[in-house]
Amino acid sequence: MENNVSIGRLVAAAHKKAYQYAGTKLKNCDIEVGQFFFLRYILKNEGISQEEVAQNMYLDKATVSKGVNILVNKGYIQKKANPKDKREYRLFVTKKALEMEEMIDGFHREINEYLVKDLNKEEILQLRTILNKIINQPIK
Repeated sequence: MENNVSIGRLVAAAHKKAYQYAGTKLKNCDIEVGQFFFLRYILKNEGISQEEVAQNMYLDKATVSKGVNILVNKGYIQKKANPKDKREYRLFVTKKALEMEEMIDGFHREINEYLVKDLNKEEILQLRTILNKIINQPIK
């Protein structure tokens, strides 16, 4: 790739590569790539709200709502009203999702290993540091 390609385009291309690779791992599953990442996040953060999922995954609320509803309809998660605020729903995994947790964790590990397979430990640390600096920049 040329040196004059924007950082944004490179980040988007890396994201696309992750989704393409994840798609190959999920070809025999009944969930798609976006739903896979939602499900894994909810498995690791059970009881989280949809709004928190959106914030922590850097996504808009509509995208999260759509993905969550698909996972609910497929029987992977449940939405339960927050007893302190009935307008807010908390997300919990079902037995069906728990039965897949080991496979989901394995796929997630494989995807990450694939993305950094040509990097050494120092480069991986630098990449994480740089991406976190970019992500955490305040918008003025």
